[in-house]
Amino acid sequence: MKKINIKELCIDIAVDIVGGILIALSAYNFASAASFPMVGLNGIGLIFYHLFGLPIGAVSLVLNIPITLLCYKLLGKAFLLRSLRTIIITSFIMDVVAPMFPVYHGEPILAVICTAVLAGFGYAMIYLRESSTGGTDFILMAAKVLKPHLSFGSISFMMEAVIIILGAITVSGSVDGLIYGMLISYIMAA
Repeated sequence: MKKINIKELCIDIAVDIVGGILIALSAYNFASAASFPMVGLNGIGLIFYHLFGLPIGAVSLVLNIPITLLCYKLLGKAFLLRSLRTIIITSFIMDVVAPMFPVYHGEPILAVICTAVLAGFGYAMIYLRESSTGGTDFILMAAKVLKPHLSFGSISFMMEAVIIILGAITVSGSVDGLIYGMLISYIMAA
């Protein structure tokens, strides 16, 4: 059995917290406030938040359970355990911490930029610690293991496009929302 490195674990948790705060602020305080669709399970959580008032983080956490169980063998125990910790931390921060911060109600294009940049930095920090927030990341990685000839870009684009279109219909109800959602996705990928 591998010995746990306390220093590395503390760094991982600190990165999960900071990355989680950035992701939560992007989703709750910018995208949700401006009624923009987002990608991933947070994007689906945002749809449920706008339709039913359900907490974004809780929806993401619940949706992650079957995805995690299905991808367990394909992605490996160590990666999934690190990601499970990250999923729980970021879901908690999304529902408990983000609502404590002010919500942005300014220019839509600035909200798009803030949403994408904050989320992009948050996800990058977590990925650099070899963890994940689960969801569509797990689906993307599992699909790549099963179908190595497919590109990450094409798999990701298909999943993101569906979520953005659904989000534009349910969250913003406008073509502008669709465009803003696509911009968020593009900036995050850059």
